[in-house]
Amino acid sequence: MPSSLTDLTALVETIARTQDPEAMMDTIVERLSELMDADVCSLYLCNPQQDTLILAATRGLASNAVGQVRLSLNEGLVGHIAASLSTLNIADAPSDDRFVYIPETHEQSYRSFMGVPLIYLRKLVGVLVVQDRDQDRYSDEEEAFLITVASQLAGTLHLLQRSGSWMQPEVLPYKRFSGIRSAGGIGIGRLWVIDPHMTLDQVTPGINSDPVEEKAEFREAIEWLAKDLESRSGKMGHHLPGDLNALFGVYQMMLKSPELVNGVDARIDQGDSAPWALRQVIEQMAQIFAESDDPYLKARSEDITNIGQRLLNELLQHERQVIETPDEPLVLTGELVNITDLAEFPLQRIHGIVCTSGSALSHTSILANALGIPAVMGVEGLDPDRYRGQRIIVDGNRGECTINPPEVLCREYRRMIADEKRFIQGLERLRNEPAESLDGFRVRLLTNTGLLADATPGLERGAEGVGLYRSEIPFMVHQSFPTEEEQLRIYQKVLAAYVPHPVSMRTLDIGGDKQLPYFEMSEQNPYLGWRGIRFTLDNTQLLVTQIRAMLRADIGNGNLQVLVPMVSRVDEVSSFRGHMEKAVADLRKEGHPVRMPQIGMMIEVPSAMLLLPKLAPWVDFVSIGSNDLTQYLLAVDRNNPRVSALFDHLHPAVLHALMNIQQQCQTLNLPVSVCGEMASDPVAVLVLMALGYNSISLSAYNIPRIKLLIRSVERQALLPLLEQAQACSHEEEIRALFQPLVEQALSKPAATTQSENADDQQG
Repeated sequence: MPSSLTDLTALVETIARTQDPEAMMDTIVERLSELMDADVCSLYLCNPQQDTLILAATRGLASNAVGQVRLSLNEGLVGHIAASLSTLNIADAPSDDRFVYIPETHEQSYRSFMGVPLIYLRKLVGVLVVQDRDQDRYSDEEEAFLITVASQLAGTLHLLQRSGSWMQPEVLPYKRFSGIRSAGGIGIGRLWVIDPHMTLDQVTPGINSDPVEEKAEFREAIEWLAKDLESRSGKMGHHLPGDLNALFGVYQMMLKSPELVNGVDARIDQGDSAPWALRQVIEQMAQIFAESDDPYLKARSEDITNIGQRLLNELLQHERQVIETPDEPLVLTGELVNITDLAEFPLQRIHGIVCTSGSALSHTSILANALGIPAVMGVEGLDPDRYRGQRIIVDGNRGECTINPPEVLCREYRRMIADEKRFIQGLERLRNEPAESLDGFRVRLLTNTGLLADATPGLERGAEGVGLYRSEIPFMVHQSFPTEEEQLRIYQKVLAAYVPHPVSMRTLDIGGDKQLPYFEMSEQNPYLGWRGIRFTLDNTQLLVTQIRAMLRADIGNGNLQVLVPMVSRVDEVSSFRGHMEKAVADLRKEGHPVRMPQIGMMIEVPSAMLLLPKLAPWVDFVSIGSNDLTQYLLAVDRNNPRVSALFDHLHPAVLHALMNIQQQCQTLNLPVSVCGEMASDPVAVLVLMALGYNSISLSAYNIPRIKLLIRSVERQALLPLLEQAQACSHEEEIRALFQPLVEQALSKPAATTQSENADDQQG
């Protein structure tokens, strides 16, 4: 009987190294039967489409029963374990009333029986069973070992179980995969795989024999890619709204950045081959962003990796050639479909994008939204090569894709596509209309941004300003702190793009999880460490330089507002205001006609909420960072898959906090806005309206839909629901109260707003 941690560790490591689903399951039952000296070991997995258990692998039962034996929940001993989510350990299984004999298994000769449920993030994955001919109950030590094994393997088996790749084709006629909602809408087409050649992570260490020649080849690769980007930009430019085509300019900027060019040159001079030097530099640059907890900044690592991959293709002369594509709707699929991949195809043929990695904030997502192409990122368990040329449905609204769908499902989705087209056409008419409820409650809709290229979507969709501008990017892409002049040029462009609308620029929110390549920080708990205003106050010269750049950028624009992040103490804000006032005075002495901007504080830390009356004299407005506030209130890391399901900005505690903040701000005469994912959640927006919030900052792509929602309801009708919500003890209860209003508002034609209704009545 295994009793050491070594046995368990060896088993888990063996499973982790097994890539083939069938081999993985066979390894589990074979190794467990050996470790426990059991006559039978069987693995049952839940059918992801039905409430049934399927015998997925066995050692000891009839092999032809695999894939054929199916049990309902609560059917037989295995079904009982699944339904009760509890361990079952009995000495004589056939004599138990719950026992169901299945002839195909030939298990009548086995007496002792022990089974444990496989549970991952509170969801049933399957059941693990051992059996013996002896009529004897398994020992407590054996039971404890099997329970431990199940807990260790549940996460690995969860991915396998959800993919359905272990099931026989006749059991699951079509496959559905889940991912991250990236760009809304629905598309149906032929799955077209974007084939990479050698990827960056496949490049191995190499040395060069002629550094001059290697650097020349690298320069040629940069020049070729720069021309290619310019060409592709020209192809797509007339399809893009406004200057969203500047996304190609962002790629050009990254391509010619000193950090990339000089970094590769330096490594080549040290003896590295150009591909190996390129890989090291790209990984270093991308890692800076990838380690950030901010999903927007994290997504920038994808852009850097894309540039690196394109350069590698050219260095190795493996750049894809233009190939003939079928004259039919296509869904582009791959690990990460990038901007230049899109430009290789006629846009009218691209009906969807599916990526097995990536995030909803990548530039691919930005373009997909702007072009109206449904997109799903980070799809788990999908092997694109396996389904080349198959029909696929991309549901960007739900973050799903379905391969080989039946015709009846396709017909329903085509109907939904037609309905969505009519809906979007109605939304376009609302761009210049106010976000005002039927009974006159006005909500200001602002947008979030971090790159100049992100400005256009907000302006095109009717944003009334920028509620949050993330200023970290210039600091994270440099090899040293950017100068005042470098920051000035960036801030001027952002402010000018939105004149006369206000732009709230958040000061440097670095530290902890957001590392700089040239300023090393190591902390045991970065979420509670040296970050935000704590970091910048301790590095006063950085703060003063950034403040001066922002103030100078505001000259001639007059729309700057400044946000202080991660405030937790009164002295932090009072010190910040002191630095701001001194910077204004110093710049005026230098001859710069700067003005004192409004200063706001972000409420992300609960202590800031409790200290509002003491903080109020030092600030002009408040912005609630709903993501961090929820995270800190609930002690839930939303990026941790084990607990992320517990993260919900409509948790009763968060609702109570928002109510408290709004009431305090009203008493203190402080304007208050809400930013973060909450501002894009239709149900949460109704709750915020009921609470009295009249300013929210959200993703540009959600502005039209949220505007329609606001214009379709009466705030007075929300107040009784809010009163009921205050008595709820679970977020799902709160959602259930407001969801019917959301469905009603977003299901009717967008043109049916208060202004059109009024015109009809007058006519």
